[in-house]
Amino acid sequence: MNIIKNYEEFQEIIKQELVILIAKTKACVVCKPLSEKLESFMKEYDKIPYYEIFLEDAEVFSGQHLVFTVPTVLVFSNSNEILRESRFINFDKIKRLFDLYLEK
Repeated sequence: MNIIKNYEEFQEIIKQELVILIAKTKACVVCKPLSEKLESFMKEYDKIPYYEIFLEDAEVFSGQHLVFTVPTVLVFSNSNEILRESRFINFDKIKRLFDLYLEK
């Protein structure tokens, strides 16, 4: 999983056609196992890039994208947020979205 180091890098990354990222903090005990689950989940979708962003490293991100709880999984398409899942992540919903996208 690639790590986004600052907000400017984030803004460039989300310009892609489809990208998923997990927002987390370094002190979050739930974030590590969820990141591992997301990484395993994404093996099925190897053409879709995925990233993680630590809120401590990109403080502007939290305010600009209203991420006040972690973990939060966000899916972007061409700089637009198209899906958000916080705390209890519904991987079935993400799977449906990706499957619809890949049918195009």
